Amino acid sequence: MTGTRMTRNRTAGRPTASLITAQKITLAAQELLSKNGDFTMSQLAKKLGVAPSSLYNHVASRDEVLAGLSDHIAQGISTHELQEAAARVRASDLTARVARNLWVEATASWARSYRTAFSLSPALVTTLAVTPVRNAPGTLGMYEQVTSAFVAFGFTPRDALLTVEALEAFLLGSATDVHAPIDIFDPGQRASSHPTMAEGFAELGNTPQDEAFELGLAALLAGLSTRLP
Repeated sequence: MTGTRMTRNRTAGRPTASLITAQKITLAAQELLSKNGDFTMSQLAKKLGVAPSSLYNHVASRDEVLAGLSDHIAQGISTHELQEAAARVRASDLTARVARNLWVEATASWARSYRTAFSLSPALVTTLAVTPVRNAPGTLGMYEQVTSAFVAFGFTPRDALLTVEALEAFLLGSATDVHAPIDIFDPGQRASSHPTMAEGFAELGNTPQDEAFELGLAALLAGLSTRLP
């Protein structure tokens, strides 16, 4: 009877699932990046409350953790409008003007969601911006949807990738700018010797980052749309 009780107690006390999951690793890495600007595998293991050897049972390297984090961020980037617009272009003959406007609107929607997804922290931007996507299937899938939609509008695959890269350079900077202080352009006590800056800052309002983003995005898309055949 005692033996039976011990067996039952041991069985009941065993965890039904692993203490470490892919999601926990990703979220812990994201938190360390946001707080410290970087992380090591030892720091990540400590954050998760496990030994480094236990962490390596789940991920092979820091690069694999970053790939998982990239996929996590990519889930927040919407390609829905771009795919719908591409399907519309494939299904019917549109005038060049209509197709161009459709591309601008759909790409703007993707761009806004991209900026939002990456605006969690500047460190996230600087780290993932230089992380190859080959080992991040979710991220690769997002880019495939975007580039294939661009090709449907008439870009070559090469030009589609170059266009994505040009947009990303702006979007990643805009995602970082979200964290800039609202008074970053305030000349302060030097206002009298910098009157144009002082006047401009006084008229900026409460959402300068958002206004600057929309201004830059509109200009960039207008220029890029002229490359459509």
